Amino acid sequence: MDTSALKELGFTENEISVYLELLKSEATASQLSRRTGINRTLAYQVLGRLFRIGLVSHTLQDDVKVFKAGHPSKLLAYLQDKELGVRNLLPELLALAPREKRTHSVELYEGKEGLKTLMNDILRLRPKEWLDITSGQTVDVLPDYFMDNWEKKRAKAGIHARFLVNSTAQGRKRGSQLSALKFSQVRYLPKGLYSPAHIYVYANKVGIALWEREFPFGVIIESREIASRFREFFEWFWRKS
Repeated sequence: MDTSALKELGFTENEISVYLELLKSEATASQLSRRTGINRTLAYQVLGRLFRIGLVSHTLQDDVKVFKAGHPSKLLAYLQDKELGVRNLLPELLALAPREKRTHSVELYEGKEGLKTLMNDILRLRPKEWLDITSGQTVDVLPDYFMDNWEKKRAKAGIHARFLVNSTAQGRKRGSQLSALKFSQVRYLPKGLYSPAHIYVYANKVGIALWEREFPFGVIIESREIASRFREFFEWFWRKS
């Protein structure tokens, strides 16, 4: 089983191992220790944390604690609680941040988490339209569940998208997937013209993302003028595609 989504939520290997074992069947701490290979003292510590966040419950049977896993849907409640905590803290964090006086900025984000930050910036700003010149490689770098969830949030926010996709076998395959999404239009770049990266235009920003497995990274440029120029660039190719 791919447990990467649980790791991204902040769960340790031991916590994941214990929770999965309890989903199979309830157990005492000693039984869990044998089944998972985690020593009994550490198993109690892991169970304590899972109990505090509501993913594990316990009962007494013959004066012995027997632990049981909570329903997997509780993971969603846990995620929502974390999101709510950040939302409540956001006004205080924004108050600490110095007011930006510059009319432009450039930010670099590295790795898969950096690409997620770039993508989530689009959702945060909720532009009426998002323009994307795409290589078609997105789903090869980030897991499907992230992009699926991201697209659902985009649709819910009512963000319309237009995609200019490389006219390659990979690009055409990705283009057909994008065409099926809500609020999406797809055209293909002229044959012989290939975009090596993604270029996003949204609000007053331009995002440039390199979706490479070995070294993914992204750049966000915030500038009304630069975004306007890239928007003109996109429109020209849209008419030619």
